[in-house]
Amino acid sequence: MGTTSVQATQSEVELRVEEAIEYLEGNPDAKLATVARLFEIPRSRLRRRFNGCSTKKGRPATNTKLSREEEVALSHYIDRLDAINFAVRAEFITDAANYIIKERSPSSLAGQFEPVGKLWTTRFIQRHGYSKCLQKKLDSNRQASEDVTRVLQYYQQLQAVIEAHGIPPDDIWNMDETGFRIGIGKDQLIVTKRKRAHLFSMPENRESATAIEGISAAGRHLPAFLILTGQKHMERWYHTKELDNNTKITVSSSGYSNDEISLGWLKHFIEFATPMSSKRLLILDGHGSHHTIEFIELCEKHDIIPFGMPPNLTHILQPLDVVVFQPLKHYHAKAIDLMARDGITQITKLEFLRCIESVRKQAFKPSTIISAFNKTGIYPFNPQPIIQDLTERAAVLRTPSPAATEPHGSSDFETPMTLRQINKVADKLDYTLQQDDSIDPEFSYNIGRFIRGSLIAATELIQTKRDLGRTKKAELISQRCRAMKNRPLKTGGIISVANAREMVRQKAFDEVDKARRVIEAADKKRHNLVKKAYFETAKKARRWRRESLLEPLEIWDKKGVHRVRRG
Repeated sequence: MGTTSVQATQSEVELRVEEAIEYLEGNPDAKLATVARLFEIPRSRLRRRFNGCSTKKGRPATNTKLSREEEVALSHYIDRLDAINFAVRAEFITDAANYIIKERSPSSLAGQFEPVGKLWTTRFIQRHGYSKCLQKKLDSNRQASEDVTRVLQYYQQLQAVIEAHGIPPDDIWNMDETGFRIGIGKDQLIVTKRKRAHLFSMPENRESATAIEGISAAGRHLPAFLILTGQKHMERWYHTKELDNNTKITVSSSGYSNDEISLGWLKHFIEFATPMSSKRLLILDGHGSHHTIEFIELCEKHDIIPFGMPPNLTHILQPLDVVVFQPLKHYHAKAIDLMARDGITQITKLEFLRCIESVRKQAFKPSTIISAFNKTGIYPFNPQPIIQDLTERAAVLRTPSPAATEPHGSSDFETPMTLRQINKVADKLDYTLQQDDSIDPEFSYNIGRFIRGSLIAATELIQTKRDLGRTKKAELISQRCRAMKNRPLKTGGIISVANAREMVRQKAFDEVDKARRVIEAADKKRHNLVKKAYFETAKKARRWRRESLLEPLEIWDKKGVHRVRRG
């Protein structure tokens, strides 16, 4: 009974401390000693708490900067980053811990908090069972064995996603881009008895075009999505009768894909890849345009799971690369050869558009598409041939690493709260539970678990929001850099950054000075024109006065009309 009363007294004092801190934040001019007497709490305790020190509740040790819940949240955050292959360094953990302390501190002292010590991160790593390992560059002699490890992890994660969502073959899709040289063919086999070399004159157009293709494990494929080199759509392109009505065409200066075009293809995919289940799996490579915020958000909105492949392994794992693109290029080269033999001397975009539908029809046969998913071990799921092939290439096979753990999910909060507010609510709930003896012990225990979970989730959330802010800031900076003018500064030679910046400033000054001189010249020209017109008018008036051509001048005022003789 004595212990319970002491705990109740401590909780009551802690509640008054929280109220005193709220009072101080609302009344910055109030003296700390006066407020301590007003709320009947120790002045030193109020000073420490107001300066950002946490309560003893939930602290595992006196020398630990974070509470138990905050350390658990930080551990979850590290695990989540590690699960997506984000290299977590020690200084990153230190920075995250300091950010938690800063967010927990009173708003008036946000810039004066006490950071963690030099050894805090090392002790945290030891306390939570983490270990440090050296991040090395991949040696070319060990490439094969490293590939085996990455491929194993890829197939394990792929199988887990397919089984977790029950995705049928109709909803397992693969997308990839492939480039064309519009007018360049290949050597063809011919039948002859002559032994000498057989040469055939063929016109060449090295202009680029790109097709973004999508195929499913059930043998389906999407209508064509083509990227042509240029800035404008030309009317003649759309007079081509061979083009399918559902074919999409876009233009870019390079003829290749970018963020905006990839997002447009995803909308094309959503339009024509009719779902057969609740989720669609989209297997794609690691191109940056497939991992933008807009691309991922649109996938989530339409229940599409984007699944990335390990880098530099698409030639082994991607169905389109492994099987389908080879016949596509073959039939395109064959079509160019036939056009050349028919006497077409110039192969342009129009000829490319006329033949691309028939080329795709020959390449995208259901049997070929199904074979592509079968050969890459995706459906039916059988990665062993690929693993075996890589194993035979490797000189030394490393022990495969276990599958990466699935990152922790996040919940949607309808009412956002700060970490400090949640701590206040937790203190009040804890005080209420200790004061009311009629509350069921099991219910009290569950409420305690809920409080600890809320503190952990809130602490994780501030780190997630911080990362998102960094991402948006980096994206904004990148956009601003791209929007800047990019003009030649100097031809050849060596130049320092300081000199280059001075040259940039001087160029900007010269441009302003040039604009000022243009304005001054225009103003002077206008002034001279007015001056000339004035002198001409005065000259004419003097001549008319001499010749008595001017009528008397009539002046109207309050006194009446006055006539003044001119000349």
